[in-house]
Amino acid sequence: MIKKGDLVGWATYKSKPTPEELDDFGVVVSIFSVEQGSGFPVIKRISIAWRRDPDEAIDEYPFDWAEQEMETGALVILSRS
Repeated sequence: MIKKGDLVGWATYKSKPTPEELDDFGVVVSIFSVEQGSGFPVIKRISIAWRRDPDEAIDEYPFDWAEQEMETGALVILSRS
């Protein structure tokens, strides 16, 4: 399970990347829930500070997306906090 403080790596293709093949790496800044109100389910989200991302200092994604990307090997945990 991914958690705050983990160092993660990203590869744009769907395979098990080696550290040399990573497109970027960063740290998990936070994992949090967002209330939607009106009976809609709470959405779990993840924030990652990527080392090389020029557009955003911190990117935010649905937590389900991160879990799916980990299953395919595109998002990998490099070290645990």
